[in-house]
Amino acid sequence: MQDKKKQILDAAIKCFARKGFNATSIQEIVDELGMAKGSIYFYFKSKEELFVSVIEYYGEMLFEQMEELPGEAGLPPREKLATQIERQFGFIREHLDFMRMLMKEPLSGLQPQIREKFLQLRVRGKLWNLQHLSAIYGDSVDRYLGDASALMSGIVGPYFEAILFEEESFDDRGLGKFLTGRLDDMIVGMKRDGHPPILPSANLSRLREMAGMGAGKDKGGAAGIVRELISEAASDPSRWDDGVYADLMGALTALKEEAERPSIRHPLMYKAMIALTRQLGPAEWNERLTVLERSV
Repeated sequence: MQDKKKQILDAAIKCFARKGFNATSIQEIVDELGMAKGSIYFYFKSKEELFVSVIEYYGEMLFEQMEELPGEAGLPPREKLATQIERQFGFIREHLDFMRMLMKEPLSGLQPQIREKFLQLRVRGKLWNLQHLSAIYGDSVDRYLGDASALMSGIVGPYFEAILFEEESFDDRGLGKFLTGRLDDMIVGMKRDGHPPILPSANLSRLREMAGMGAGKDKGGAAGIVRELISEAASDPSRWDDGVYADLMGALTALKEEAERPSIRHPLMYKAMIALTRQLGPAEWNERLTVLERSV
């Protein structure tokens, strides 16, 4: 990002964090920035466009901190979660103004475009929860995914607030491990009690749509690709010998089950099934199979 544009975003977020979007004027941002008002309008047509850019820029930075890094691929799912929570809290400490703005800004009264950006961030956070819950607990938590995600947000949220508004200091690594352990307590308790779920099961396709995540950015797209391949194979099974067709459909079924989960639980198996599908399927599938490979 251009230095001048980044300076404007940094100044704007300080003002928005102090007074909120509606109470902040462009003139106040100009005063914070120390440049001519026309300089802002060169980069942003309106205060609304500037606010949306703030949400997009810092929101993307936040979720980058919550993604799996290349060196973490071999870690157990619980350790991955604890590590990503640690980085998440590190981001909060580095960008207090942005996080305070997210926590304090009411959705009511905001323009639809701005409200949509806020909702996308929240839905992406829910998808992140679901991804880790599924990776750690597997099929055993499917029934309770809606409740587990809500409770997961509930146990993490107060620690965010303690940093943002009470200026508390924690050992982020220790906190990540502590919260992961409390997640275990919560899941074990729900499964032990056998109480019917309160919240419905998560509609992942709907959540991804709400989060603005297209086919190229998430495994919802991967699941759609696999369903297309299954449909194409089933429409003309005579292209294969019976045994080959059975192997192909078995591989595609396994791919579909994995791709429809919040996260790929068995990446080695997933890649092996892609390779088998590439071997048994027609050449025109290769481009879509490459997309599947990149989704892991």
